[in-house]
Amino acid sequence: MLSGDADTPDCPYCLLQAADRAEPLTGLVARDQHYLVRHGEPESSAAGALQIISHRHFVDFADMTEAEAAAFGTLVAKLDRAVRATTDAERVHLVSTRDRVPHFHAWLYPRAASNPLRGTTFLAAPQSSSPAEAEAAAAAIRDTLAAG
Repeated sequence: MLSGDADTPDCPYCLLQAADRAEPLTGLVARDQHYLVRHGEPESSAAGALQIISHRHFVDFADMTEAEAAAFGTLVAKLDRAVRATTDAERVHLVSTRDRVPHFHAWLYPRAASNPLRGTTFLAAPQSSSPAEAEAAAAAIRDTLAAG
C-alpha cells in the first residue's frame, strides 16, 4: 500500500491507495502528503463533486495530527475556490459523516445559485452527472489548481 496502516487491509479507502490500483475514471484531482482528492462517481455525484480521502487510516477530525488538520483546511480552501471557478457553484458544501466507511473522508458538493434547494435539503437530493461531465469537471478543477 502507498499509505494506510498495515492492519487495515479490508478498508476500501486504504485499498484505493494501493500501488497496483487503477486510478478512478476521472483520475486523481489532487494529492498531497496527507490526502488524495478524486471526483465522485458520476452516477451519484454532480459534476464538480469531490471526495477528499486521508492517506493515513483514521476516522475522526479529533484523530488528525496537527499537520493533517492544517493541510485539510488549506486543501478545502483551495478546492472550494477551484470548484467555484470551474462550475456554476454559488456554494460548495462540505460533508463528512464517515458512517459507512470508517476511514476519514469528506465530500465537497457544488450548489448552483439557480438550484432552489438549500442546505440539508440540497444535500439529501439525488445527484448525478454523465461520465463526460464528471471527466470535464475533474480536468477543469485540476487545471485551475495547477494554475495556482
